Amino acid sequence: MNRRYLIYGLLFFLTVLNYFHRVVLSIAMPSLSLEYGLDPAAQGWLLSSFLWSYVLLLIPGGVLLDRWGTRRLTAAAVGFWSLATAAAALPFGYIFLIFTRVMVGVGMAPTFPASVRAVREWAPMRERAWATAFFQAGPAFGTATSAVIVGWMISMAGWRTAFAASGALGVIWVVVWLIFFRQPAEARWLGEPERRMILAERSPGGTAGRGLSMTDLVRYRTMWGLFIAQGCINYTQYLALTWLPSYLVRSRGLNLMSSGVDLAIIYLGACAVTLLAARVSDAMLTEQAVRQGKRRNMVAFFCVVSSVMLIVPFMTSTWALVLALMLSLAGVQSALTNTYSLISDVVRDGGGIGKAVGWLQLGGNTFGIVAPIATGYIIAITGSYTSAFVSAGVLLLIGAVVALTMTRQPVGEIAIASGHDLSAVSGVAP
Repeated sequence: MNRRYLIYGLLFFLTVLNYFHRVVLSIAMPSLSLEYGLDPAAQGWLLSSFLWSYVLLLIPGGVLLDRWGTRRLTAAAVGFWSLATAAAALPFGYIFLIFTRVMVGVGMAPTFPASVRAVREWAPMRERAWATAFFQAGPAFGTATSAVIVGWMISMAGWRTAFAASGALGVIWVVVWLIFFRQPAEARWLGEPERRMILAERSPGGTAGRGLSMTDLVRYRTMWGLFIAQGCINYTQYLALTWLPSYLVRSRGLNLMSSGVDLAIIYLGACAVTLLAARVSDAMLTEQAVRQGKRRNMVAFFCVVSSVMLIVPFMTSTWALVLALMLSLAGVQSALTNTYSLISDVVRDGGGIGKAVGWLQLGGNTFGIVAPIATGYIIAITGSYTSAFVSAGVLLLIGAVVALTMTRQPVGEIAIASGHDLSAVSGVAP
């Protein structure tokens, strides 16, 4: 029995909750803004407030993760953001709402790095992409289902109940996490043969190591390659999350109900394709290829697949459009799955994995913050979404080239083994 799948399931629901708690404010906004009398500008500030702390704390969150460990920090982070979400139900006004969203960003900052670290601790190298894809399916699944669930909560009991219930779900998850999550060597519910297999086939040393500092990490060309590639990929993800609903309504003439159904089909289809693609990519990579960092080829391949975004504005059939968007977003999710897996492949010093993933996410979210703003300006200047989609497709192709050319060197291996100066192996001048 593959009992390690329990950990993968916990990570999946962690990312579902992550996006559930992000989306609850957007869905509640019509009711909330009426009660508080918020104009569009005030709504915009409130909607963006989550990202203020989230982006700033990605690397500090990774540092804390390497220091505290996966179990403790994840429980503390999810508990903190869940209480912050629930607190938004209190009748303390607009400024207090902004404060709660900033606190949600504080709690969420270390959780994606923690998920990657947990996969490194629990997944054999031969199924790392699939394990990563499993928790990476959470955002798509959460985005597709949260509108229905949160909308039902609000219609039945009001927006405050939706915030309180969302917070309660997070607290329940923390309790289950603390009961079941341990290191493989310590988990009593894990069978002995499976324990031996995990310990033998995961990354050498798991998360052990002296812990490379951020100064050490950023001297590697590979880390900059991953930073840029992640940004090029995540740009399309944020473009879709923020502008795709408006595109379907304004440019394609769909009503809100039709666009909602199409979005659900796109995201759920992308979720299924991503899981299948992860199984295939794991099967295609030998253990030796993984150790050599050849997962970068998968990153580049899925970037090229997702660049179908280039032709989206020129599709005439609605179903062809839905299929093209589904393929593009599946490519995006699959590419992200492989960047998270690749960073575990190339970072040899497990003690620095939290900081490394924080750096990766900083690249993704830096480009991600730019995507909705740049898209707005493009639409305002050109009067069309065409250039916005073409720009995203071009960035994906750039990401493919960067992944192939700038992520070829391991991070930390020689420095740890020999104590040599990092600048001698980093590929970046000191």
